[in-house]
Amino acid sequence: MFQDIKAMLPVSGDDYDAEIILQIKACALDLTTSAEITLPGTISISRDETTGVITDNSNLTDALVLTAIGTWCNMRIGNPPNYDRLLAAYESLKGQMRLSKTYTTSEVTTE
Repeated sequence: MFQDIKAMLPVSGDDYDAEIILQIKACALDLTTSAEITLPGTISISRDETTGVITDNSNLTDALVLTAIGTWCNMRIGNPPNYDRLLAAYESLKGQMRLSKTYTTSEVTTE
């Protein structure tokens, strides 16, 4: 999952890996707490601060959720000139999930 999200971002190298992980988890919390969405899978990503090695045991593969998380990360990392459009897109995706029974019957955990 981490690599899928990172591929959606205009970043290269490993400099932003810790921030990407933080923002993925922040987005999951936003979706599950503010929108009361239940994600269809788990998010389990960690990064060894010494070696920089990322361990991703996530099993979240839903395209709509990954798109929402990628949009959130694009909005939160750096200073994007299209922030307002990214925010509107994220809110729209969140609204779609909020209205769908698909996102109200599964369990989510984040580590």
